[in-house]
Amino acid sequence: MKKIIIIVVIFNLISKVLAFFRELSLAYFFGASSLTDAYLVAFSIPTIIFGIVGMGILNGYIPIYNQIKETSGDQIAKKFTINFSNIMLVICFFIFIFCFLFSDYLVKLFSYGFDKKTLELASFFTKISLLTIFPITLVSIFSGYLQSNNKFFSAAFIGIPTNLLYIIGTYISYKNNDFIMLVLFSCFALFFQFIFLCPFIFKTGYRHNFKVNIHDKNLHQLLILSIPIILGTSLEQINILIDRIIASSLKPGTITILNYSGKLNGAILSLAVMTILNILYPKFSSLVSQNNIDILKEKIRYTINMIFIFAFPIMFGIIILSKEISIFIFGRGNLNRDLVITIAKCLSCYSLCFVALCLRDLSTKIFYSFKNSRTPVINSSIGILLNIILNIILSKYLGVSGIALATSISTIFISILLFYNLKRYGIYLEKSNLIVLYKVIIASLFMVFVVYITKKYLNPLDKLNIIIYILISGISYITAICVLKIEEIKDLFKLFFKYLKAK
Repeated sequence: MKKIIIIVVIFNLISKVLAFFRELSLAYFFGASSLTDAYLVAFSIPTIIFGIVGMGILNGYIPIYNQIKETSGDQIAKKFTINFSNIMLVICFFIFIFCFLFSDYLVKLFSYGFDKKTLELASFFTKISLLTIFPITLVSIFSGYLQSNNKFFSAAFIGIPTNLLYIIGTYISYKNNDFIMLVLFSCFALFFQFIFLCPFIFKTGYRHNFKVNIHDKNLHQLLILSIPIILGTSLEQINILIDRIIASSLKPGTITILNYSGKLNGAILSLAVMTILNILYPKFSSLVSQNNIDILKEKIRYTINMIFIFAFPIMFGIIILSKEISIFIFGRGNLNRDLVITIAKCLSCYSLCFVALCLRDLSTKIFYSFKNSRTPVINSSIGILLNIILNIILSKYLGVSGIALATSISTIFISILLFYNLKRYGIYLEKSNLIVLYKVIIASLFMVFVVYITKKYLNPLDKLNIIIYILISGISYITAICVLKIEEIKDLFKLFFKYLKAK
C-alpha cells in the first residue's frame, strides 16, 4: 500500500504541475475578463452539477461494489457496474435535453450579476459544455471500479494527458484568436478522460453490454446510499456556486480571480493529502465490511497524524508566501499586477481552511465507509447557511477576498462538527494525535519565522526567489520535526531509504 501511495502521489504531482500550467496558460493568454468569466460559468454548470452526482456515485458505489464482491463474487459485481452505468447514461440523456433547452435560465441562476452580452455568451458556451455530462459520469463510475480493483495508477495518471490537452487547446485558440476553440478543446479533454480509462477497464475482464435491470436490489441500495451523499456533496458544491454568484455582482473578472486562487489552493491540497485519502477510502470501506474496526481505527489515527504533518506547514507556507507564489505563477501575460495581488489575498484566505478540508474529507469518507451518509448531509446544511450569511457580509467589506474568507470559516466549522460526530464510532483525536499536533504547530511556526527573516534579505521582485523560499521552508520544517522527534517522520525516512537501497 505504501508503494502504491508513493507512485500515485508522483503521478498526481506531475498532473498538478500540468494543472498549474493549465491555469497559467488561461491567465497568460486571456487574463481575467467577462469572456473568461463566461467560459468558467459555462463549464461550471456540467462540472459542478455532475461533479456532485459523480462524487455521490463514487462514494456510494465503492462500498456497495465491495459488499457485492465479498458476498456474491467478482462477476456479479461487474454485472452490477454494467447495469448501473447504463441507467446513469439514460438519466444523463434526459438531463442533457432539459438543460440544453433551458440553458439561459441555468446561466442566470449561476451568475445573476452578468450583463446581457456576457449572459448570452455564457449561455452559448453552456450548450456546448453540456455534452461533457456523459464522460464526467462515466469517469466517476469507472474510477470507483478501478480503485475497488486496486487499479489506482490509471485513475491517478489520467490528469496528465488531460491537462496537456487543455494547455494545447488554450495556446491554439489564442494563436487563432478563436475562443470557441478553447471551449471545444475543453469538451474533448473531458471525453478523452474516459477514452483513456477504457483499456485499463477492459484489462480487468470487464465487458460491457446494454442490458438494463431497474429491479436490481443492489441498485436500490446504492441509490439509498448515494442520494444523501449527492445531497451532502451538492451542499458542499453550493458553496462554490454561492461564491461565484456573489462574485458575478462584483467587477468583471472576479469569478476568474476566484477560480485561479481556488484552483491553486485545491491543487496544492490534492498533492498534500487528498490523493492519500482517495487511496485509503476503499480500504476503509473494506475494513468496515469485514468488521475489522480496531485496524480501521489504527489506520485513521495514522492518517490524522499524516494530515497534521503535511497540511499544517503547507497552510502556514501558503499564507506567508501567497504573494510570491501568485507572482511566480500568474505574474506574466495578460494579468496585471493588481489582479495578481488580489489572487494572492484570495489564496491566503482559502488556505486558512487547508487542514480543516483534509479532516473534513477524512471524516466524510469514514461516515460513508459505515454507510452513514445522513450525518454529512446535516452538517453540510448547517455549514452552507453559515457560508451564505458570511459571504453576504464579508464581500461588502473585503470584496472578493471576503468571499474566500467566508468559505474558509464555514469549512472549518463543518470540519469540527463532522469530526465531533465521529465519536459515535469510537473515533476521536487520541493522545498521540494531540502530541503530533502540538509538535507540528511549533515546527510550522519555526518555519514561518525562518522564512520571514529570509524574505528581508532577498529581492521581493525576483520571481525565482520562490524556489529558495520553498527550499528554506522545507529544510527548516524537517529540521524542527526531527528535533521534536515525531515518530511518523522516522517511518517515512526509513521507507525512503529502504526504497533507495532496493533501487
